[in-house]
Amino acid sequence: MAQARRFVPALVLGLCACLLVSLVQGPADQPSFLAAPAASRRQSTAMSGFKEDFDSWKSTLSTDEKDLLLRQAQGELNKKFRKSDDLEKDISDDKIESFGKIMQKFFDSEKEDYLKDQEAKPPNYNALKDRGNSASAFDWGLSYSVVEIDRDAERRYVFAMERMLKAKESGTTFGQSSTYSEPVIFKNDDEKSHKSNQLVVDVMKRLAAEEGASEALKKAAAEFKLPAMGQNFSQVVPKSLHETYMKAFEIYKAKVGAYRANHTEEETKKHIEDVLSKEWLEAVSGIAKNYQECVDTVAGDAAAVKKYYMTQKGREKELKDKTKADIMKEIWAELAKLTDKPMPPLDDEILAELAQEPAIIEGQFNHNWGTADKLYKSEAISPFGEKYLLGIFETMEESEKAFLAWNEEYEKAREQLKVERDQWGKQEQARVDADPDREAFTASIFAEDDED
Repeated sequence: MAQARRFVPALVLGLCACLLVSLVQGPADQPSFLAAPAASRRQSTAMSGFKEDFDSWKSTLSTDEKDLLLRQAQGELNKKFRKSDDLEKDISDDKIESFGKIMQKFFDSEKEDYLKDQEAKPPNYNALKDRGNSASAFDWGLSYSVVEIDRDAERRYVFAMERMLKAKESGTTFGQSSTYSEPVIFKNDDEKSHKSNQLVVDVMKRLAAEEGASEALKKAAAEFKLPAMGQNFSQVVPKSLHETYMKAFEIYKAKVGAYRANHTEEETKKHIEDVLSKEWLEAVSGIAKNYQECVDTVAGDAAAVKKYYMTQKGREKELKDKTKADIMKEIWAELAKLTDKPMPPLDDEILAELAQEPAIIEGQFNHNWGTADKLYKSEAISPFGEKYLLGIFETMEESEKAFLAWNEEYEKAREQLKVERDQWGKQEQARVDADPDREAFTASIFAEDDED
């Protein structure tokens, strides 16, 4: 009961507001902001009756009860109000019951009016024809969808997560290595921001000049030109690297604020120039270097696993007649060359089991999932939204070609279905025409209608 009462304020004010709006809209032919159709005389009578009953019930409420209902209705969606005690308060049970009777009377009247209106409406004699026309106008064709699969990005993600988990287990950390980039607007419209940007550019050039710097960093350092002071600029940068810079800058500002709280402005300025600026440059340099090392490490892992799968290319003829036991023997022989100690002999039972499996397994050997940089998933989408996977291909052209071939078969099947449907219709019509009791059965139907 308490749960039901909680919704009474919103029900009372919300529903009644909607009903009373239609009362004050004026004449039935006057357009409202929703362009609502004119109400029938029965609807107007029912609405007037409800208004009288509601006004009568409202007059029985005390001032405190009216204020309570208003506060509850206004605060229904307010989280702070919903936690207060006012939400749980109720008006008296007899008044809630009285309002329920008013609502029940109104709904019963509306139901009666609705049923009378439905009975007065003439039947739609063209309903079946309209339904058939709508079905024939429906587009039953397939639509094409292609989804790009970035296999390099997926490999990098897998190795990055593995290295993060291993670092966490060993009590260390592995930095961000995501290469996703987005444009960032840099402030450069005053002397302070321009000087800060120049420091970052100097650090970038110094890192690019170090031994082992990546070609991408060298190219970026050589091509970037800092705009003149007074002109903000945007630059596409790795998102994770930029976020790390922002966190480091917040720490830098916190240090400045902590020092300024206990020192004069001159002392603070000197401390920034002598100590904090050097720390900031070292931090920027360390962040950039650590990020690049993590990126290179993960990229190396991804390249290594792709290189592993690439070793299968061009070996179809060589491995055609071999078994997995032959491959195992070759691996064992190579391992012996890499160790100082002789390798133990292979188990005969294991070799016997591997000898039963061919070296090349159809569908697994030289699979593009392990070797491709990007793949394309071809999908056919039905008129009802179901998706059908047609295959995963190395080029968009192959993906589209697969859909066109599949769609051609689909259209042929549709045409065949139309032929079969027409044949079935003719057979059924012939069966009905051949029925000797057909005319008597039809006459009996119309005779029953006439009696009704």
